[in-house]
Amino acid sequence: MADSFYLVSLVALIGACLGSFANVAALRTLRGEDWVRQPSACFYCGKRLSFFSNLPIFGYLRHGGRSNCCGQKLPRRYLFVELAMAALLVLAFTQLNLPVFFSFVPFMILMVVIFLTDMDAFIIPDWASLGGLALGLGLALFQAPGLPIMTDAVLGGICGFALIYFINAAYKLLRGRDGMGFGDVKLMAMLGVWLGPLALMPILFAASISGASLGILAILAAQGQNAGKQAAQLPFGCFLTPMALIWLFFAPQLLSAAQ
Repeated sequence: MADSFYLVSLVALIGACLGSFANVAALRTLRGEDWVRQPSACFYCGKRLSFFSNLPIFGYLRHGGRSNCCGQKLPRRYLFVELAMAALLVLAFTQLNLPVFFSFVPFMILMVVIFLTDMDAFIIPDWASLGGLALGLGLALFQAPGLPIMTDAVLGGICGFALIYFINAAYKLLRGRDGMGFGDVKLMAMLGVWLGPLALMPILFAASISGASLGILAILAAQGQNAGKQAAQLPFGCFLTPMALIWLFFAPQLLSAAQ
């Protein structure tokens, strides 16, 4: 029992570190900065962070949510993302067998990065979607646990791309404007590679229902205000990514139980 607690705690700690990385990668991508080689530094004054200031969760709480170097108040999203990624990794660890868990750690990081960039700026970076697609194909080629076989991965990528591309084309033909960005097209192709073609329709349906529901609530909340039109614009990637993770964690068990 104690061993399980320590193991889960270790997974949560690793998840918090990965959440910190995902946060930095998302923010620096939107700022056009290097997130690979550039050392961690304060976003306000640019001073390089010390080891303790750079620790996830602890570094934020240690100084009451303020930067140690210049005393500026840090966004709470730093803490929330680290906690969320810690919980996400623990959930994955408990739901997936160990080889599949290790195969999909990069996928989970990419889902968090895409969620953050799409939420902040309606942008899904190519390095995350197309890079994730290429990584998924590479893992499928080497038959990584949990990924589709290579033919299904390729078929999933093609179907994911075509599905959103033609839905958007039909919407543009009817309404005269795009209903989704091309980043969503590339994201669905990536999801098809990692999760297979059978996952695409359930993920798209669930994301569409949740997005439409939130959009209706946003419009109702903004009734009588000029912000009503803006409130209806929602980043679709922020609905696709959590639904993809839900499919990853729970669909295999539900499908096997149904059989």
